[in-house]
Amino acid sequence: MHERTGFDAAELTSMMTRVARLRSQVDDLLAGYVSQESTRQAHVCELLAASLEQSLGHLGRLCATAPSGDRADRANTPFPKGLSTARIRSGPVDGIVGDTLAPDRLPAPHDLLPPRDGTLTFGRVRESGLDNVVLPAPRANTGLLASAQWHLDTDEIRWSGEMYQIFDRDPLLGPLRLDDLPGRVVAGDVPALERFVADLLVELCASECELGVLRPNGTTRALHLLGEPVLDVDGSARSIWIIARDVSELRWTQAALSETREQLLVQRRLARAEHRLATELQRVVMPRWTRAIVLPGLEIATHYSPAEATARVGGDWYDGMALPDRSVLVTLGDVSGHGLAAASGMTTLRSALAGLAVTGAAPGAMLYWLNRLLLQALPTEAIATALCGRYDPEHRVLTWARAGHPPPLLFRDGRGTVPDAPDGIALGAHDEPSYDEARLELRSGDLLLLFTDGLVEHRGRDVDEAIDVLLGLAPLLCGADARSCVDLVVSRLGPTDYEDDACVMALRVT
Repeated sequence: MHERTGFDAAELTSMMTRVARLRSQVDDLLAGYVSQESTRQAHVCELLAASLEQSLGHLGRLCATAPSGDRADRANTPFPKGLSTARIRSGPVDGIVGDTLAPDRLPAPHDLLPPRDGTLTFGRVRESGLDNVVLPAPRANTGLLASAQWHLDTDEIRWSGEMYQIFDRDPLLGPLRLDDLPGRVVAGDVPALERFVADLLVELCASECELGVLRPNGTTRALHLLGEPVLDVDGSARSIWIIARDVSELRWTQAALSETREQLLVQRRLARAEHRLATELQRVVMPRWTRAIVLPGLEIATHYSPAEATARVGGDWYDGMALPDRSVLVTLGDVSGHGLAAASGMTTLRSALAGLAVTGAAPGAMLYWLNRLLLQALPTEAIATALCGRYDPEHRVLTWARAGHPPPLLFRDGRGTVPDAPDGIALGAHDEPSYDEARLELRSGDLLLLFTDGLVEHRGRDVDEAIDVLLGLAPLLCGADARSCVDLVVSRLGPTDYEDDACVMALRVT
């Protein structure tokens, strides 16, 4: 040990002034870190402020007993500006040596011990005097923050109260020695602890690591260590001090977020695979008529627009086919939902309608049996709307029924009208529904416009308003071919911002 150098009162007072100025600068740094929520830097500043306060206390006691030939001058020497005797701690600090209490000794300059109540109170030097600031303890969700110091020259060990909580150790047993730490660490983390200690004692440099600490109940606690050696005048390590932070909750949260992210990635891959399958199913089953097709007495053009708000395929369908009795089946519908379930439901109902039409069943009867099929073959929550018509080209009469579906629009002689619609509840809403039928007598040149609700239902616009827009297109639609009519309708009602899938079907009577 080196002999302490003697100082007189004037030199000690000058030192106290410099320490107080340094303490004020640390306070300014701490205030900045707190405002920026830089937790780690703030805790380091707290510990440094505590060390400087202990140094002020130590200098104050030396100043009180410093040898001086002129006691009067020393007595008249004021304290540094902003420093009061209330801030100078009187009396030595008890230390713990091994597992026993050591005799009182003056604290070393690097003994960083936060108060037991978990708060630090310090002053800031201002022109108006001392302004006390109280910093709260770390929040519960940030984990415990503790400090410890192992003195290599005296075998003294200093632990804060939080260190005992972190290691679940009774304070009466005293702190753990460095040699005992590996026994409290998860086996796989022992090499990391050894490298950490080697950096401090051999390399004489600051170091940090993260360890798993074994708990008595069989669980582990994630602990982040930040350490630094305290060097003697000859450059050797006199002690090492460590800041320990319990990061268990942080790591648990990160693990939960990582698991959630993995689950989201899996769901995304499944969604992409489902979308590809649904798209392929829809492409194979539902015709894409880029040009108008000609059936007995009718010219038919169609258009399908997927929803812009989602990449998932919907359950809209349309179909037109010539039947053995020379009539024409015209159908349009929408299965609720999106994805593979909606696409497969669309396929089932569309195919079933084609089969029912071949039997010669009337539109109302076809919808009745379609409802029974939906209740039996599709999921219980499935609901669909549909419009089904059978057109007689010889008499130009369309017999049609609907199940909760918007009625068609009739355009004739430059005017658009909404024909009287028969009653009919949506498919899947009732076990034994009845579907009325209506007869619509058509003329050569008439245009019928069929559509699903996705065409007219937009956020911020009423359905009736959209219908009025369609009816207002009558002067442009009358006389145009079916393909041109579909293109005009799609362009006027916004082809790129559909909130749901939309199907449009134009029937021009020949």
